[in-house]
Amino acid sequence: MEVKFGALLIFFGVLLLALELHLFTAYIFPAGLGLIVSGIYLILFKGYLGALVSFLLTTLLFYYLSFKYIKKVRGFKDVLDELKSQEGIVIGRLDDFTYQIRFPLGAAGEEVWNGYCEEELNYGDRVKVVGMRGNKLVVKRVVDAQVG
Repeated sequence: MEVKFGALLIFFGVLLLALELHLFTAYIFPAGLGLIVSGIYLILFKGYLGALVSFLLTTLLFYYLSFKYIKKVRGFKDVLDELKSQEGIVIGRLDDFTYQIRFPLGAAGEEVWNGYCEEELNYGDRVKVVGMRGNKLVVKRVVDAQVG
């Protein structure tokens, strides 16, 4: 029974790590590692209390390390600071209010982000970043001045 439950913990830990790679928040990573370590402990030593302790210690340690050192590493927040007030171009639509926006940033010369806008946008519209909502940028359409 411990082996099956340990394998299940490892599976959920790997799922959390995969989710972290998609969201890039640094909040899910420590819990995913904690589940993996506790699953391995449970398989090797067959003790639920030890698995719980290993989960708690691993998760707390990695939360501490991520909060202490994440500010020194260029990450999500720095990219958002760069994107504030930046203009991009709509290159696709994901749902009613979510669009793919291309920004002229990054080593490759551009980055694509999901943007949220309550007004309908079309392919090629220019937009400006005005904030954040979850893991999406909030954008507004840029209206060019009409010369008369």
